[in-house]
Amino acid sequence: MLIILLALPVSVYLAAVFISGEITFRSLDFVGPKEVTVNDEGEEETVYYTVPDFSFTDQDGNTVTRESMKGKIYVASFFFTRCPTICTPMNYHLKSVYDRLYAFKDIAFISHTIDPTHDSIAQLKAYALERGINNSEKWHFVTGSKEDIYSMASSYYLAANEDSTMTNHAGFYHSGQVVLVDWDGRIRSGIDDDGNPVGGYDITEAKDIDQLVDDLRVLAKEYRKVKMRG
Repeated sequence: MLIILLALPVSVYLAAVFISGEITFRSLDFVGPKEVTVNDEGEEETVYYTVPDFSFTDQDGNTVTRESMKGKIYVASFFFTRCPTICTPMNYHLKSVYDRLYAFKDIAFISHTIDPTHDSIAQLKAYALERGINNSEKWHFVTGSKEDIYSMASSYYLAANEDSTMTNHAGFYHSGQVVLVDWDGRIRSGIDDDGNPVGGYDITEAKDIDQLVDDLRVLAKEYRKVKMRG
């Protein structure tokens, strides 16, 4: 028996409050479609959407794949080094998140250039160093084929494309949002003050930056529990 449920995001927010100690445990939503199957014992098992396989090259010439990111919680974003507008504040704020959570070994960042013709490995390296980012294991600025990069944006439910009519943006467009991906390649999301799933995080908004930090901490705690269970 196979039941296909499509939802973006799928709300699976969990909370358990212990009145005596006022302790609240929570998890994050899963974004994307899910499949609910019933095994031979009649128990339901849920398989959540995962990002597809990918292979990109970062600023140190290292290959970054979904497999190499397994066991890591990462923030995915899109930019280009000669971006005249949104990229500078986006990466400035992402750098603040990076600095605040640098001690978390399981948290990383992947920023995909949408201008691979111009953004060579050397250009990405210079861009990273100019922003004080000298650890490519924590923050990967990656390049690859244009088709693969734009396809990856769609896989994250974000936008990225090239449009020669967009002169104010050097002919490129990308979303101002970032997404969280967990250790198994599943997109995760917190909820806002009204109880609605966030989906992507608008990294230009102060409230979203704080929520991103909080939600990364939540995922890190969740991952530690997963590892302890073996």
